[in-house]
Amino acid sequence: MSSDASEYTIGGVKIMFPCKAYPSQLAMMNAIVKGLNNRQHCLLESPTGSGKSLALLCSALSWQQSLYEKSLLTSSCEKEDRKPETSPPCGCTCHSQSRSNEAATSVNGGASCSSNNYESGSSIKPRSLLTNTEYKENETLASKLSAKKRSSLCDNENGDFQVDRKRIRPLETEQQVRKRHCFAKGVQLVDALEVYHQRKNGELIVHSEKSVKTTTFSPKTSSGPCTECSCSSGKATDKDTGNTKKKENGARSFIPKIFFGTRTHKQISQITRELKRTAYSSVPMTILSSRDYTCIHPVVSSSGSNRNEMCVELLEGKHGKSCLYYHGVHKLSEHHALQSAHRMYQAWDIEDLVSLGKKLRACAYFAARELMVGADIVFCPYNYLLDSQIRESMEINLKGQVVILDEAHNIEDCARESVSYSVTESQLRAAREELDLMVNNNIRRKDHEPLRAVCCSLINWLQESSSLLVETGYETSCKVWSGKEMLTILHKMGITGITFPILQKHLATVLEKEEKMSVLGREELIVIPVVSPATQIVLKGLFMVLLCLFKDNSRYADDYRVALQQTYTWVNENQVDVSDTNAFSMRPKRKRSLRQKTVVHMLNFWCLNPAVAFSDLSDVRTIVLTSGTLSPMDSFSSELGVKFSIQLEANHVIRNSQVWVGTVGAGPNGRKLCATFQHTETFEFQDEVGALLLSVCQTVGQGILCFLPSYKV
Repeated sequence: MSSDASEYTIGGVKIMFPCKAYPSQLAMMNAIVKGLNNRQHCLLESPTGSGKSLALLCSALSWQQSLYEKSLLTSSCEKEDRKPETSPPCGCTCHSQSRSNEAATSVNGGASCSSNNYESGSSIKPRSLLTNTEYKENETLASKLSAKKRSSLCDNENGDFQVDRKRIRPLETEQQVRKRHCFAKGVQLVDALEVYHQRKNGELIVHSEKSVKTTTFSPKTSSGPCTECSCSSGKATDKDTGNTKKKENGARSFIPKIFFGTRTHKQISQITRELKRTAYSSVPMTILSSRDYTCIHPVVSSSGSNRNEMCVELLEGKHGKSCLYYHGVHKLSEHHALQSAHRMYQAWDIEDLVSLGKKLRACAYFAARELMVGADIVFCPYNYLLDSQIRESMEINLKGQVVILDEAHNIEDCARESVSYSVTESQLRAAREELDLMVNNNIRRKDHEPLRAVCCSLINWLQESSSLLVETGYETSCKVWSGKEMLTILHKMGITGITFPILQKHLATVLEKEEKMSVLGREELIVIPVVSPATQIVLKGLFMVLLCLFKDNSRYADDYRVALQQTYTWVNENQVDVSDTNAFSMRPKRKRSLRQKTVVHMLNFWCLNPAVAFSDLSDVRTIVLTSGTLSPMDSFSSELGVKFSIQLEANHVIRNSQVWVGTVGAGPNGRKLCATFQHTETFEFQDEVGALLLSVCQTVGQGILCFLPSYKV
């Protein structure tokens, strides 16, 4: 950070700014802090080039840091006021053995146990703006936790059933948690070499894809609760205690995450560069992006449009293959955690994570998702926050969080697209055939049959409605229904507001890859086949748009249009060219491409109201929308269906004396500048505009910004 950094106190929050702030930046920071404190939504307009991104980052992160400081001080005061409660020592066999082991290790292995003091203490997440006093209090809390962890490690030092030291690392011991977070909604790792452990009633049950075996162990050496005396009922594990404290503290201990959404991935790079300039560059962060930007698997990354499906197949262990980069996810996560612990953490970009992933042979895609758990700020394209399917697959929970959408002038289009859906007749037929296969093989038949009926009804309706199509252009036909009319059609299919929740339960059931079954009087998890990722996408998309149609007693039905389109496409079919075969020639046979014209029926559910997407964000703490062009504010707010209590139209940082507005009718060579369609295609017009831009660039230093009427121009 530069030496001319400034400090501002706005709304009781101390904000460190890397330079002297413009008046428009101060106005923005004041509005943001006010909205965050009062749980109000903000609609902020500030001209391009006035430093909106810097004001957003500094104000939001400083407010978040102030909550951490208050929480730390409150917890320290509570610990000082709380009286320690002592309980008489237990006389059972297992605890006597534990105390004897502790005594032995304190004499023989004390040095080895104490060597982990710093490592354990550093697991407390540091904050970038803690004062010296607060940081000492943090060290005190860390030392207590490290001593508690050190004693638990020493207790099991000489036990027969020892916990693997490598599994002590948080990310390693939370392998099943990561597995649930990443794959519970449709992506799950099934690997024949991987086993997972579950303690149940004094037994270690080892589950594998190929076999299930049970091994008993002695409770005397167990690290779990004692089952031979009543002391276990009065004590809880550390994990349960933490959860209880979290529940007791309630909203006071909950620190909201900041989800910072931009329009494109390229803009995320610009935002992270701005973050590096600030005093908050060391806050834990992550960047969510698609596999197109983060996958480093040589086969998957070089594939075309089916990267997601190929990744899922590798994770499921199909064809006997697996992804070795996924198994190294913890390397990337621990690398960033270690940097944070040693206060060397700096803001990074997607390219930094991908290059590090290639170096460590670890998946950057899933590492970024793991880092979201401990991140204070999460960067992503804003369709990740508006699209319910992406939120579900990425495990994004926005309840009580802070959502910032930068460059939000085209947020309406993104919101409408996120709750719209299109599917072809061939995709519906493929899904129906796969559901047929599940029913015929008696795999969750009662759940697959209703879903198959939905696909069959839609296919039959498409065939019946094809005769109603009206020609709209060359080889294109279309028929449009309103949302209310579509509800009537769905009602005839048996899909109503009453039956749809039942269908949702059937879909959730068929997507579960494991099922509890009773085998010899004992419950065990059995792997169940599920439909392919392509069929899952079709079913999830249909149910997403049906949910919007039935939501709040079909409140948004009028905001939809359902269109059936018929177009033609050319499909290439490779055939061996027989004419090239020659008995006297050793040339290989060529494949001749045969093009065949095929009819395509597309069923579209078009949403016309962006408020449908924003209705899912009603439980967000604060939504902040910023852009250089949001006016008129009232119409923009009404279209989104969100009440923005705080609105701001900031002035530009440029003085009036620096502004000149005029028209240039001709270029340097005297040719008229008429930007109609006929003239823009001519070389004379293009050369004249180029000469004009060149002359302006030679006159005006420091660069210019030029707007053209279309992307093609």
